Amino acid sequence: MAFQWGSEWQQCYVEALLERDAVNLAARIEIAERVILARVEELCVATGGEEEWQAIEHAISGLAVLRREILKSPIEINKARKPDVVKPRMLAS
Repeated sequence: MAFQWGSEWQQCYVEALLERDAVNLAARIEIAERVILARVEELCVATGGEEEWQAIEHAISGLAVLRREILKSPIEINKARKPDVVKPRMLAS
């Protein structure tokens, strides 16, 4: 089976990469990590998928960079503000 772009984990990852709001970014990263973990669990019982494994490794690294950037960002986040309800765009109705 060929690796296909556009899976749920990839869409969540791209949404995290494109998020501009610092408060929502943390939520998008968390969603992407959860969806990626679910896909990893599926891949653990499947055969093949080497290309997807490599793509997942790259995505996990990218999310780690985003998370580090949030933590070291000098931008003050209004602590009283709660993040918007963030859902993966593909799942939102």
